[in-house]
Amino acid sequence: MIIVGLILIGRFAFIHKVTYDAPELKNPDLIIEDPVALDSTTFKLGKNWLRLNEQGNWECYVEGDPYERGLIIGKLQRTLLQKQEEVFIAEIEKHLPGKLKQKLMLNGIAWFNRNLPETIPNEYLQEIYGVSQSFSDAYDNIGPKFNRILNYHAAHDIGHMAQNMNLVGCSAGAKWSLTDQDSSFILGRNFDFYFGDDFAQNKIILFCNPTSGYSYSSVTWGGFCGVVSGINEAGLSITLNALPADWPTSSSTPVSIISRDILQYASTMDEALAIAKKYDVFVSESFTIGSKKDGKAAIIEKSPGKTFIYYSDSNSLIATNHYQSDSLKDSQLNKDHRLNADSDFRFAKMKSMIDSSSSELSPTKMAKMLRAKKGPDNENIGFGNPMAINQLLAHHSIIFDYYKNQFYISSTPFQEGTFSCYDFSKIAQMGDHNPKESIAIDSLAIQPSNFSTSSDFSDFKKYKKLAALFKQNLSKESDTTYSEEFLSHFIDLNPYYYEPYALVGHYYFLKENQSKANTYYTKALEKPIAYKSDIDLIKERKTE
Repeated sequence: MIIVGLILIGRFAFIHKVTYDAPELKNPDLIIEDPVALDSTTFKLGKNWLRLNEQGNWECYVEGDPYERGLIIGKLQRTLLQKQEEVFIAEIEKHLPGKLKQKLMLNGIAWFNRNLPETIPNEYLQEIYGVSQSFSDAYDNIGPKFNRILNYHAAHDIGHMAQNMNLVGCSAGAKWSLTDQDSSFILGRNFDFYFGDDFAQNKIILFCNPTSGYSYSSVTWGGFCGVVSGINEAGLSITLNALPADWPTSSSTPVSIISRDILQYASTMDEALAIAKKYDVFVSESFTIGSKKDGKAAIIEKSPGKTFIYYSDSNSLIATNHYQSDSLKDSQLNKDHRLNADSDFRFAKMKSMIDSSSSELSPTKMAKMLRAKKGPDNENIGFGNPMAINQLLAHHSIIFDYYKNQFYISSTPFQEGTFSCYDFSKIAQMGDHNPKESIAIDSLAIQPSNFSTSSDFSDFKKYKKLAALFKQNLSKESDTTYSEEFLSHFIDLNPYYYEPYALVGHYYFLKENQSKANTYYTKALEKPIAYKSDIDLIKERKTE
């Protein structure tokens, strides 16, 4: 529905072209030299630098005024941001074949976001404009570089609009224990915004030291100046979780820009809430805030026209994808979402793990929770099931250890690889660091999971590729015929998951073999299924 709507808007946008003017720049004549390559994966530009770490994540330090930062980011990350746009466009082409439809959709987004620059503070517009100068000429037929990058910042919100289509399902959990002798405070989250496997290939751990506000670190990707997960030098962290929302009619400030503003300028819950209240949104979003100064976590819930904060009545906090504040939790929209989607399953699983943990929760224990692939009652539900905390599609996981001034970032695959540890109190000092040397605290790294080298994971990767082809053929009602041997092998690759049984059932249904379709539909319904819409479709097609 989103794509169809944007295509229709795009037809109108062809007539009424949308072009964003350059923002007011503090130093418009600034020229930044190209970075110096210290080796094939390490680059330096003044005090700014970019390096590829041993786990396959990029680390980048940037400082300066807004436009200067943008130009530097663009220069340092040119290859990464151009590759990211290539991946982004390729994923659109995969889901929307045909140049005309793609151009109409992208024009539709541009028209929907026609007033976008008016909703973003000039500081961030300057930075984004600076980054845009390094964008590729290859996609200028889609739109000017500044247009494209601004709309990519709103793409996160478009994706959250699509959460009602079951595309987004992030989970977070926190626990704190404050005593005179010892205090602990751990928060962890999975960022499950999925736009294809290639989208997460070049994660960037950004360390930013702006001329105003707090220095901060965030997990990002090439060309993205917003924040989806991050922590600042004062020990205030922020992560985003989508919430159910009605369809918007026009754009407002992208949630990642609001998150960025909070991270750069807030050190307490009250300051974060005051900043959040300044903005309008066109999607509903929860901002999970962890604050070292406050010694606890809370959730700021924003919907169009409303902002509330939710504090837990215990020393723990869980966030999935539904409202929890008294003002919004009983809305019909929230009730319907909790009934029909997977948010409650993941909430229950995270809560059971948090509650059963000892009073002091370690980063290693949190990593284990974020990697959990079983259901709320510890049952096998299949790999990739949206009911799991770990759906094996995360862009990244992040863990904050507030009282030790540390945070941990996952590496590929998903959250199964090494979690590298960093000191967030030293972000502003990283301009003096030798980028050829590791900035991580290697002795505190959380080791890769056993699953990452297991036959189960190997089978899941095979299943994922076959399932994608299977779905593609089903959507086209292809004449492709599969042998019984192949179908049996397909199911055996992920036998506890309902999806392979349902897909085989759909295959036989389209082949008009109702008897065999019923057999596999029955088996699918015996497995845990996250979405009521999937259950309804299976029951609709299954005859007695």
